[in-house]
Amino acid sequence: MVPQLKIDLYSDTATQPTQGMREFMCAAEVGDEQRGEDPTTNALQEMVAQMLGKEAALLLPSGTMCNQIAFAVHCSPGDMILVDKSAHPLHSEGAGSGVIAAATIYPVEGQNGQYTADHVAEVMEPSTRYWPGIRLVAVEQTTNRPGGRVWPLEQMRSVCKAAHDRGASTHMDGARLLNAVVATG
Repeated sequence: MVPQLKIDLYSDTATQPTQGMREFMCAAEVGDEQRGEDPTTNALQEMVAQMLGKEAALLLPSGTMCNQIAFAVHCSPGDMILVDKSAHPLHSEGAGSGVIAAATIYPVEGQNGQYTADHVAEVMEPSTRYWPGIRLVAVEQTTNRPGGRVWPLEQMRSVCKAAHDRGASTHMDGARLLNAVVATG
């Protein structure tokens, strides 16, 4: 009888560190991260900031926390966040945006987790006393539920431009950003 191999691809949270990873962690130089004294954390944040062309980066313990902090930073109570109907914040982050940022998720029906600048233009209306308005346009790179699809760069740029032209901020859930980098070369 041939033994069956089971590979769990449900989530990256199901992975276990290798022996080499464990040894590296045990030997790593550490410090107080809250005081900016952990050299490993500092080096990682500096590397990511440089890689993304940003002033700074912040290491957080989960992608959900990253999204929720971004929502709270960009939104005021009552604002709306535009996402694709399959987006992680809508399906896998509970009511985090409502609880933490006091913002409502506004899903649009894109294709394979991706929507277009036309979708943004179609739903972006000025705020009124009856319509809070969309304050943040969020994308996932790569998509989660639709199977890791890579947003084409020009499509993402046009979505961001449409949002910015209408006064909205943009946010990228980049939990799988490096997968997109590898896939696109």
